[in-house]
Amino acid sequence: MNFLNLAPWAVLAGIAALAGLLYLLQQLRIRHAERLFPTTLFWAAAVREAPVRVFRQRFRHWLAYLLLLAICSLLWLGFADPEAGDQRPGDYAVLYLDGSAHSAGGEDFARAKRELARQLADLPAHRREVIWGGGHNLKLLSAGEDRLLLEKRLEMLTPEAAPSGLDEQLRLLADYGAYPERVDVLVFGRAPASAAVLDGLPSGARVVRALEYAEGGSNRGIVALGVGPARSGAWDRVDVAIRIAATGELTAGIEDLAVRLVADANGALALSQVDAGDFLVHDLPANGGVLEVRINGEDDLPLDDVARLTLPKRRAIRVVMSPNLNASVGRAIAADPGLEPGADNPEAVVRNRGENLGGALPALEFAPLAEGRAAFEIGYDGGWDAERALRSSVAALALDQIDGAGLAAALQRPVGVVLEEAERRSLLLWSELLDDRYNFVGSRSFPLFLSRSLRWLAGEEPWYAYLAAGRPARDQTARTSLAASGQSAFDLLGADYLPPRAGPVAAGLQASLSDPAASRRAGGALLD
Repeated sequence: MNFLNLAPWAVLAGIAALAGLLYLLQQLRIRHAERLFPTTLFWAAAVREAPVRVFRQRFRHWLAYLLLLAICSLLWLGFADPEAGDQRPGDYAVLYLDGSAHSAGGEDFARAKRELARQLADLPAHRREVIWGGGHNLKLLSAGEDRLLLEKRLEMLTPEAAPSGLDEQLRLLADYGAYPERVDVLVFGRAPASAAVLDGLPSGARVVRALEYAEGGSNRGIVALGVGPARSGAWDRVDVAIRIAATGELTAGIEDLAVRLVADANGALALSQVDAGDFLVHDLPANGGVLEVRINGEDDLPLDDVARLTLPKRRAIRVVMSPNLNASVGRAIAADPGLEPGADNPEAVVRNRGENLGGALPALEFAPLAEGRAAFEIGYDGGWDAERALRSSVAALALDQIDGAGLAAALQRPVGVVLEEAERRSLLLWSELLDDRYNFVGSRSFPLFLSRSLRWLAGEEPWYAYLAAGRPARDQTARTSLAASGQSAFDLLGADYLPPRAGPVAAGLQASLSDPAASRRAGGALLD
């Protein structure tokens, strides 16, 4: 027997004190005596000689005393809050109510709530808490709070189109001081946990599923949705890839899909099946519209039957070029349909170093090797960390596609990249690299470098190949985050942003569920 509010010795000492106090009170009694007086002159003397309360010489009414002692002792024990069972100090229960897409099918969520309420009633208030596992893990009931508060807080909660957050909650168990050494996590729902997280739990932690679920079922779900350049080669068009997973007796064919542009209900879209479960929507306009994909028919999990993706905006970049440039530069720019050389109101300039063409526009400049500069110099704005900006710029500007070792051997000079913070964006490279003697102008990396460089200089808006709930949002303007673009809606202090749930997110973009684990409808196993 344990007591939550008092130590055992304090409970016993309190009962002993009550017994002594009640004994004294039992001895102090009211004594009645009848006296006849012919006059009232003697009342004062009678009161002095016969007080109302006196201590009796002999103890009476043992049964009344024992009854009072039992009542007071029970009240004292109630204040001490006794706890029965084999729990030891440090035992703690975390009741995790899965509010992700895993528990959105059928009666799963209702069953989980009922079972949670039943088990919660048997747990001591100070040694349990309830966590809601939706798009974010939230504490619904803290230790010590009355369980009646939980019913009100659950009224407005329903499963969300979000992946499981159980791993995130389990990682807290390893944080020093976050939980007692001995802690049980009771999972109410289908949320899975990864093997790596379970293996890393402290020795005193235990994770169990509170309910049993049948494996599989019949479900179809959109598990991947991504956008890329159009196979047709049109620079202002994109293709969207779709992957459907099916369980049980269900299958996924092209007749089961409905695709549409949200703002263009009447537009016909070209949809083809690439492989079993894989589909492609062809030549969508890259104008920032929203594509909706829907699976027709009923299945076990409705949340993965609809997905949306915001298409990129691809616009032509206006460029002004110096007439003194090497002809290979003009040919590469003219070959890119996404660049408009000679247009009014240019956004970027290509010139030799020292020329005034374009004024203060973001510039791609060429300078002689003899000036002693690095082969590639990048001036970036936005206050980014230099190391991170350099790492992302190498890939963003296609510098990793250049044969740096071959160029260095031909030039007999080291070929390096230097970054420095500047008021406006700029790029500078050796003019000797344009010589036909070196394998740079003729390489596949040269037009790619020019195209990406000018788009970066002009501040082209980033676009995202996919946005999936619970997965990092990667800027796909140039395969990875542009150095100091300053435009990524999902860059928070250098960390990848994870959309918590499907639906609209920052900058008018759309995230989809795209969770294969939820679409599989896993049963009782905790491992994903």
